Amino acid sequence: MVQGRWPVGIPFGFTSGRWGSLAAFEAQSYKGSRKLYGTSGNSFVAAVEFGDSVRAKAVTVGGASGHPSSPHFNDQSARYSTGDLRDVYFTRAQLAGHIERTYHPGD
Repeated sequence: MVQGRWPVGIPFGFTSGRWGSLAAFEAQSYKGSRKLYGTSGNSFVAAVEFGDSVRAKAVTVGGASGHPSSPHFNDQSARYSTGDLRDVYFTRAQLAGHIERTYHPGD
């Protein structure tokens, strides 16, 4: 366990039915601690609707970035704990207004 990387004290109401429940995860305590810490489970949860168009909602366990200094490193923890899934954008029109930066190989 790396303390300071993940938020401590965010309550999660989900439990493991051994991966049968939505947003399931396992937790354990560590020697000298009275708290339980999430150790494994779903890395993201998504619900997708197929039809004339595709719509989806999702949440990532911690955040959208794996870099600890990024503002998006831990930006979805609270959403995950409450089941508040965010919209997933598929088209340029849906992405408009939600893009912080773009990447073009070779530029």
